[in-house]
Amino acid sequence: MSTSENELNALGEFGLIHHLTRELQSDPDLIQGVGDDCAVLGIGEEQWLVSTDAVVEGVHFDRDFATMYDIGWKSAAAAVSDIAAMGGIPRFVLVSMAIPRNAPLEEMEQLYRGISDLVKQMQAVIVGGDTTRSPDRIFIDFTVIGVNGPGRCLLRSGSRPGDVIAVTGYPGDSAAGLLALQKNVDAPELRQAHLHPSPRCAEGQWLSLQQGVHAMIDLSDGLLQDCDHLAQAARLHFHLESNVLPVSPYLQQYADALEVDPLLLVLSGGEAYELIFTMSPGRVTRIQQEFEARFNLPCSLIGKVSRSEKVGVQVNGDYPEQHGFDHFRS
Repeated sequence: MSTSENELNALGEFGLIHHLTRELQSDPDLIQGVGDDCAVLGIGEEQWLVSTDAVVEGVHFDRDFATMYDIGWKSAAAAVSDIAAMGGIPRFVLVSMAIPRNAPLEEMEQLYRGISDLVKQMQAVIVGGDTTRSPDRIFIDFTVIGVNGPGRCLLRSGSRPGDVIAVTGYPGDSAAGLLALQKNVDAPELRQAHLHPSPRCAEGQWLSLQQGVHAMIDLSDGLLQDCDHLAQAARLHFHLESNVLPVSPYLQQYADALEVDPLLLVLSGGEAYELIFTMSPGRVTRIQQEFEARFNLPCSLIGKVSRSEKVGVQVNGDYPEQHGFDHFRS
């Protein structure tokens, strides 16, 4: 391993981001900059949310396990999910693509149709982008612009001691779906969860209206890692209990065929695009019941927030060594 590879491995993806951006300038109109799911900009009386997301063939997707339509849909879902993470409303999307010269036109049409269909479902519109040639693989970059939702803009840093930690849906199903594709396991519900995720925009907007909800993030890197983002942003301690983590009936059903412990996927599996949020204990029962009734989606209470000398995430009293996916760590 070269010196530069050793340095990146030591820093990790999020250490690298901090290293590169630690001396960036601010601006009076910048409400929230680097370090959250979106930048929040004060434009007149409104708050605008801006996020970017990049996907690379061979890193984020493999054509052996997905159609071009699937790849387009899932890539766009990941980008729009950042707006959902703050309770915002996605409005405009720009799509830039680097494409090999010999790419079949029909495949590119399918890719773009998948992107377009997801964006349309989220009631946003594609307004531009860029196209260029790549040497050998597809690269897609999204810029998503949204506005603050009907409630408050929920940042990562808002958690308070005593808060209850909650997660929507079934965090492990997408990672299980990828395993099902790789192992050729016939698990259609899990495959669908991986290939066709649905950003929780409406759910995030509703949560932003609820008094007592303090912080939120979307689940892209894994439950442990994304909880750690919330913990680090608030400088607090998150304690999770494995016995209350939500395992879907489908994941439980196929766990043996996938040769995996379901809880491992729930804790470390990424690309679920569910929402993790923290809320005041006095509001838990009402928010949980109303959420599940309104969206027909589980809202699981998975842990608590407290003060501690050590900031981070524990599971059953232990600090896990590996939290989730990191682009630069082994």
